[in-house]
Order: sequence, then structure tokens, then C-alpha cells
Amino acid sequence: MERCAFMNIRGIIPAIPTPFDTSGNLNLPALEQMLSFLTRAGVHGIFAVGNAGEFYALSQEEKRAVLKTTVKSVGGKIPVFFGAGATTTNEAVELAKIGEAEGADALSVITPYLIKPSEDELFGYFKDICEATKLPVFFYNNPAVTGVAANVRLIKRLSHIENFVGIKDSSGDFALTIEFIRIEKNGFAVLAGRDNLILSTLVHGGSGAISSVASACPEIALGIFNAFERGNHEEALKQQMIFAHLRQLFSLGTFPVVIKEALKIRGIDVGMPRAPIAPLSDEKRKELSDSLHAVLEF
Repeated sequence: MERCAFMNIRGIIPAIPTPFDTSGNLNLPALEQMLSFLTRAGVHGIFAVGNAGEFYALSQEEKRAVLKTTVKSVGGKIPVFFGAGATTTNEAVELAKIGEAEGADALSVITPYLIKPSEDELFGYFKDICEATKLPVFFYNNPAVTGVAANVRLIKRLSHIENFVGIKDSSGDFALTIEFIRIEKNGFAVLAGRDNLILSTLVHGGSGAISSVASACPEIALGIFNAFERGNHEEALKQQMIFAHLRQLFSLGTFPVVIKEALKIRGIDVGMPRAPIAPLSDEKRKELSDSLHAVLEF
């Protein structure tokens, strides 16, 4: 399968957590179990080694192992996005090359963090990454996490690069999301990064969503998308409101522990995040379990 075949991406792409065992090591069998669960649900892609995947806590070899296992499990059926963001250009380029070598279909690149690059520096960062790979590159805009925000002028400049093909917008600024959607480039994809804005993004011409909650509750995220595609906006709105409520449960713990706890409740034990993130208390775990059982079939 040609890797560029997935450039016109559309649908629900779960941002998956990275499974660990009780010793804190990678748990690749649990990763395969989770991927089987998601593909059976009918998701349209997988995003590995992003924020939900604790990319900041993984070594390069662990990132490679997660990607290799993901591609082996779902590659050729649905596209695999690989998180290639880093603080420095050299590290991001190295990750881009790992992504290409291990069979990823696209790269999602978060802006540098800890530093505050200018617009020109950001342009150079993404340009260098795009030039280092043949894979499609998506800009991951999450200023609440990185302190670095994309503006429309920057994304328009980058859109002239052939393999710069879209943006995951987690800014929460929907007026900005709409401006990204208005960028004129054939096949340019704008993906919602805020779980409460999936339907709004679709209504305004966006392509879908990369969603961490969809890793644990793919049925609801797909319910939004599939109802919208059928023209049933009432059902899509109903599913969106349920999904938005589930997203609010993130406040029960430090991201991404709630995603991992939710998967465990559903029978897929992907372990806990790496320290210093702690498991939920029994009380909060019960609140999460009760909320999931209220809207999902187990």
C-alpha cells in the first residue's frame, strides 16, 4: 500500500495510550489487545506515541517498538499516525525517520515545548521535518500543553509544502479551527483535538478527530461521526453530548490515567502511567466506572 494513499484522511482516529506492565515496562500483548478492540469497533486510524501515549516518558527504542507493533497489528487496514514531536529539530527529524522506516502512514508533530520559538523558527522546524521524510506531516496544535500556538499565517505558509497535509487542532479556539478549515489546499485535513468539538468541526467542513477518549469509548466517537455522515444531526448531537460528558471525567486524575483506568474497566489492562502520575482512588474509579456503565454496553 502506498503511504500517500491515506493523505485524504477522514474519520475518528483514537490517540492510544502506551501499555505498561506492573514493572513499568512496555506491554506489547496488551497493546495488541487494545488495537484489536479498536479495529473491531471500526475506527478510521490509530495515533500512537502522542500525548496520550506518554511520548515524553518513552525512549526512542520504546517508541520504535510501539510503532512496530501497531503497524504489524493494523497496518494496511487503517492508517497509523506516529508522534514525531520533540523540543529540537534534530530529534524530531530522527523520529520522522523512525516513523518512515517502521511503516507509519503519517506523522503528527507537536510544536516544541519548554522553549518559545517564533513563527519563522516554527516554519523552519516543520519545513525541515517535511523535507526529511516522504510521509504526510500533520501539525499538532496544543498550546495549553506546549505554550506555543499556531496561527493561520503559519499554517498557510506550511501548506505550500507538498507533504504538509493537515492539522490536529487542540487549541479549543473554534474560530481559529474554522480559519484552518478555510485553508485552500486539496486534501488538507483539519482534525478536532478537543473531544467536545468533534461535531462542530465536522459541521464546518473538518475531516474528523484525533481523540484520546476514543481509545476507551470508540463507540461514542464513531456514533458522532457515523450519524453525521448519514445526515442524522440530531443523533450526532446526542452522541456528542455524551462524549463531552465523558471528556469531563478527565478531571478525576492526571492525564492520561483516566483513559488507562477506563480501558481496564472495559477489560483491557494497559497498566498505569509512569510516575509521577498516580492511579485513581477507589472513590474516583467507582465514579468513572458508574459513568461508563451508564452510556456503554459491556
